[in-house]
Amino acid sequence: MKSILDPSFRYTKSVETDLRKTFARIRRELRKQQQEVEATVSSEVMRKVLPFHSRKAGL
Repeated sequence: MKSILDPSFRYTKSVETDLRKTFARIRRELRKQQQEVEATVSSEVMRKVLPFHSRKAGL
């Protein structure tokens, strides 16, 4: 989180903010981040796990 003392900090008046849009943006960012983590984990699992083929008797 930026501090007021940070030169790149820009104050936004409360009447110029839209909380609905802000929360929607944050949800999108979190969803995207979660999907990236899941994709990384699933690709690692696919490399470590080998398929198990069962043998059926009499075939």
